[in-house]
Amino acid sequence: MSGPVFYVVEIEPAAEALPAFAEWYASVHAPHLFNAGFNNCTSYVGVSGTMAVVDIYQAGDWAMFQQPAFDRYRDIAATDPWRPPAIRGLPNSRTVYHHHPSTPVPSRDAAAPLDADWILIWRFEGDAALEERIAAWLTEGGGATLIDHGARQIRLLHRGRDAPTGPSIRPALSLVTEWAAQPPYGLAATLPGWLSSRIDPALGFAGWRLYPWARDPALRLATAPKRIGTTA
Repeated sequence: MSGPVFYVVEIEPAAEALPAFAEWYASVHAPHLFNAGFNNCTSYVGVSGTMAVVDIYQAGDWAMFQQPAFDRYRDIAATDPWRPPAIRGLPNSRTVYHHHPSTPVPSRDAAAPLDADWILIWRFEGDAALEERIAAWLTEGGGATLIDHGARQIRLLHRGRDAPTGPSIRPALSLVTEWAAQPPYGLAATLPGWLSSRIDPALGFAGWRLYPWARDPALRLATAPKRIGTTA
């Protein structure tokens, strides 16, 4: 499948493991990922959602997963001596997404690097027809409503072919919004009923940027907002 890749990896490290995870991610893991062929790497710590940490990697095309550089990365990752013991063997979820042709909105290229202090992810089951309905709603005013609430970028995504690293357990569709500040609680109530009824808060995520450092200097491990349990 062609088109820019928006690859979401989720893990659940214990809170006390986050400092070691952050140091390893910035000093070891991210350089390996760039060498593997990704053109953007970000990591977010959740204040709500299923997993505590969501990493988002971008690439120009799914074919990156078939290149020698990615194979080398997998070999390196499997024997990485610096990986913190606290995150070895943790359950994880890995989902390859592609953008709907008419998004992201308001007007950025789908390949534009993710660069936001906060993200909010809604996930829901649905087919191509539902994806088109959501795209139309975004174009006809839904996107403007989210932007009025503070969203800076909106990406409508559908699952692509699984990566060689493993199958995904996540629903087929996702709506990802990017924010400069923490998204308002209860934002799902602003969505039309036919869409909000499909969102399972337990499968969502809201979080602040751990890597690279957030623009807001207050967003550091010592002063991070606490988990609140839902993205609805």
